[in-house]
Amino acid sequence: MTTALLRPAPGLGPATPYVPHPLHAADRNWPETNCYVDLWIELLHGRGLVPEAMLGFTLRQDFEGDQFTFFKPPAADIERLYGLEVLELAVYDSLEAQALVQVPRGRPVLVEVDAIHLPDTHGTTYGREHGKTTIGILALDPETEELDYLHNAGRFHLSGGDYHGIFGQAVLPPYAEFVKAVAPPMNAAELPGAALELLRRHRARAPGHNPVLAFRDTLARTAPALVQRPLGVFHAYAFNTTRQLGANFEMLASHLAWLDAAGAGPFASASDTAVRLAVEAKAFQFQLARAFHRRSAEGLAPRLDRLAATYADVFAALDRALGR
Repeated sequence: MTTALLRPAPGLGPATPYVPHPLHAADRNWPETNCYVDLWIELLHGRGLVPEAMLGFTLRQDFEGDQFTFFKPPAADIERLYGLEVLELAVYDSLEAQALVQVPRGRPVLVEVDAIHLPDTHGTTYGREHGKTTIGILALDPETEELDYLHNAGRFHLSGGDYHGIFGQAVLPPYAEFVKAVAPPMNAAELPGAALELLRRHRARAPGHNPVLAFRDTLARTAPALVQRPLGVFHAYAFNTTRQLGANFEMLASHLAWLDAAGAGPFASASDTAVRLAVEAKAFQFQLARAFHRRSAEGLAPRLDRLAATYADVFAALDRALGR
């Protein structure tokens, strides 16, 4: 099997059970965030790097009018901290043929695929429902029609018909990237200082308003009609609103806790408050689900006032720690 090694360690062989990074531990409020962030957490984990260091960008999340920002690590941050460049893969031949060029060079290929072909989504989309998601191709073997890949919080294997589904001819080629090592990663002594500098930059570009209040006001207008729609709409809506909000701030909490433990600043209070926001977002998601089941949005939007106050508390605690 042609393989893009994550790191030269025997513990990552496909036959060895894969252990996800603690950021994906089952006891977290949001064990999964979105496919792109989750993929990068495991890519960095596989290389023996520290994914917590990249998470300062979460400060910039906003409410975009119809969703919370689908938060993704900036390519410039990834290159600075870890020496990894993210380049678009121009798919002019077949995805399979070009993955066979990049993967042997130790460059994982990140590609948007249809989740209906991913066995790790058994019980949700696998074999049942089309859905766009991003995977990281680590190994492929055209002769045996096998694929080793990262998705969400783990490393998985597919073959046969699913292999054909991933690499089958499409009307348009998929969007794909590859990850290229261009410099050594920062060492453990340099990393917290660089991450703190990035955190300050992202703080300067954080929304100047309270995005949770913007979400509340939008929901007050749209919820009466929204909750009349099929329950399937709830899952898509919640993924792009409450889950993105809650998961984003749980990642921020982990970033701040890591900086605090590294001695880069007194961030424990801000971290604890960000965890509280993540918990409150999860509770609101249950309230949203009940509104769909009842087909009534009465009193729903005002329940976001508490989350909005916690959002303000996060930034107040952070600014104190940063001396702003």
